[in-house]
Amino acid sequence: MYKLRTLMEINGHDFIDILKVDIEGNEFDSLSAFIDSFHGEPLPFGQIQLEVHVYQGSSWGNFKRFLDWWEKLEAAGLRPFFSEPNLVYVNLVRGVRPDLVEVRIDMMLFYVH
Repeated sequence: MYKLRTLMEINGHDFIDILKVDIEGNEFDSLSAFIDSFHGEPLPFGQIQLEVHVYQGSSWGNFKRFLDWWEKLEAAGLRPFFSEPNLVYVNLVRGVRPDLVEVRIDMMLFYVH
């Protein structure tokens, strides 16, 4: 297993234009650890396309916990600009709730004058 930062170093990359993340519910802990690893430095990507999975019964269905995670993304300079529901399971299995959403997030730079 490699960390994204390690893979970037191995391949001589210091920036990713668009990062696609679809890791079936592990996006919460993984993205938090990734942000923490930069210790407040700018993140090395311009945009992230993130599939968010909030499965029924998951602790991420707790609004406060989800909000804390979302605000961590915002504190790192990430701002959503597009989302769409992923209805794959709703279309395959009637009666299930829509647990997935695709979110595109920009890395925003803010300047204080």
